[in-house]
Order: sequence, then structure tokens, then C-alpha cells
Amino acid sequence: MNEKRILIIDSNPGDIQEASSILSTDGYEVMPVMGFTTAGGRLEDGGFDLILIDVTDSNADSFELCRVLKEDSRFREIPLIFTTSRPDCKELAMGFEVGGDDYVTKPYSSKELLKKVRNHLDLKSYRTLLGNTDKTLDLAKVNKELELSVNELKRTNEELSRLEKSKQQFLDILGSELSGALNEITAMLQVIKYKVDSKKVAQLVDHIDHSMSKIEIFVNAALRISELQSLGSVLKPERVDAGKLIGFAMFSLDEKIRRKMIHINNQTSSRSVFITGESQLLKAAMVIILDFFMERNLPDASIDIDVRSNTRGISIIFKDNGASVSEQEISSYLDNFYPGQSLNFAAMIAESHLGKLSVANRDDSQGIVIDFSLYIE
Repeated sequence: MNEKRILIIDSNPGDIQEASSILSTDGYEVMPVMGFTTAGGRLEDGGFDLILIDVTDSNADSFELCRVLKEDSRFREIPLIFTTSRPDCKELAMGFEVGGDDYVTKPYSSKELLKKVRNHLDLKSYRTLLGNTDKTLDLAKVNKELELSVNELKRTNEELSRLEKSKQQFLDILGSELSGALNEITAMLQVIKYKVDSKKVAQLVDHIDHSMSKIEIFVNAALRISELQSLGSVLKPERVDAGKLIGFAMFSLDEKIRRKMIHINNQTSSRSVFITGESQLLKAAMVIILDFFMERNLPDASIDIDVRSNTRGISIIFKDNGASVSEQEISSYLDNFYPGQSLNFAAMIAESHLGKLSVANRDDSQGIVIDFSLYIE
């Protein structure tokens, strides 16, 4: 046990669990805090050696908390590592501007997280030693050790940069191979579908064909999101008709919609509302959200879909008439390990477009509402 205590502040229970597991396994004592507005009490208690704080949320609470911590003399010398699933230049600049000492990307790499935590704890120890030194202390030795730690931190960052580049190269190869394989399977399914005489076999082939199309959408979008999370990669915006995005999702899930006899009221079909973003990613987000409603509802359920404009951008609203849910269930929907259809990937796509995905119960308690918002700066 290394007796070091780490405060984790995050609004995502899945991310807290993942970071806690990595750090606890290495012997650290973890102090988790859910949400930024509830962090005050734990901060007042003190007793921690390093702070790990998420700055992915589009609101300013996380950045403001970082600023407050660095302005408070009690916490100024405590290392502050901010975490993000969208490490673009703007977000990184804001994190360092408000006092962050370093950053770690999500989903977590155990090696990256542990190395950065160890290095910053070592640096803190050396700074404390320098602050408490007296005439008998060998300052030259301390400075040398501090220099070695700084060099080690630099080497770690360079190594992580190389690993990130290698990971992206691997994902590019994987994406190419998967796309080729999926195209071959789809082509063979088309041949089989029009050759068989049995109606049941044809329906089965059609079901497989729809599933393969859905897999291809997710694979391509996942590879693109991974690319965007690498420094230097930016969105390639297009002008997209929101109604056509929803129509694409309905077509992709047509077999499931018919099988479950779900009634969809697409209020965007009669008008054009254009949004700006990467159509490949936005199509995937619409499929994920609509599929989530397919999984959660019983046959004969109804889903309303509409697009609304506001001062900040566009909101694509999904509503059903199913059961209302608890706040704990709503939080679990965005967890990667949710046992049903997780919405976390759609939320990542929204965040990559400076937007946000939110889930809430309807005001009349007759179902839930998912708001997929895309913001305009």
C-alpha cells in the first residue's frame, strides 16, 4: 500500500468505476465524488494527494471547479490531472488555462493513467521537500531528482504519443479489413436472398442483412470517433437534412420496427431542417437512439420524433409512451456496461459536435425523452 489518496470527480459512474479500479489495483486509496456541484464537502475534508477531474461536460462547472481549486491556497500545490474523452485543442487549452497540470484521455489506458499519477505525485513530494528544507539538506540532490522526474514525465508523454500513433494505424488497418469483409458478406447475402425459394429463409437472410448493415454503421463510426479523439484530427462538417438522417435510421431498423409493430410519428418528414456535422457519425447516432427505443419498448409502442431550433443550435427530440424510469436508470443508460442498448456512443458523437445527449422522463410521466442537441458556437 503506497498510502496515497486520490480524489476522483466525475459525473459518469462508469468512468469513476473504471478509474477507481485501475488506481485501487495499484495500491492507491480512491475518494470518488459524483458530479461537480457535490464536490465541495469532500474538498473541505481534505486529506488527498492528487485530484483527477473530468472536463468533458459541455457546461462550465468542471472548468470553474479547476479554477477555484488552483486559487485556493489549501489545494494549490495538489496535482490536478483533468480527464477528457474529447481531447481537442480548445478543450486542452482550457484545461491548462484553469490550472490543470496534465491530462488523461478516456477511455482510460491503465499504463497512461498510472504513469502520470505516479510522476505527478513524485513531483509533489519533491516540491514539498524543497519547501521544508533547511541548511543541512542537500539541495543539489533534490534538484537533480526533480529534474529526473521532469525528464521521466517528458519521456512518458513522448511514449504515449507514439502509442497513440500506433493505435490509430492499427485501427485504420482494422477498419479497412472489417469494411471489406462486411461488404463481401452483404454481397453474398443479396445473392442468396434472390436464389432461395423458401419465404422463411428469405426473411432470415433479410434479417441478417439488416444486422450486418447496422454493424457496418457502428464500426465505421467507432473508428471515426477514435480518430477524432487523437490530437490533430477535426470534424469534416457537411450540410445535412435532419429529416433524412432520421429516415436513414428508420430504414436501417425497418425489419425490427415491423417485427415489433412500433408506431413512429416522424414529424420531420414534411419539412427540411438542415444541420452541420459529419453525416456518417450523425447517422450512427440516430440509429443508436432509435434502436434504444426499439429495445426498451413493448410491441405497439409509439415514438414521436421532431427537430427544434433554438438560439444555440438544433435539438432532435425522441419521445416514447413507455414506462418512466428512475434517475439511477437514466444514468445507467450512458454506461458502457449497461446490459441493454447503451446510449454512450451516441453521447460521444454529440460531444464531438460540441453538443450533448440528455435523457429525462416526460412531464406527463408517460415515457422518456431523449434530446440530441448540436450546438453552434
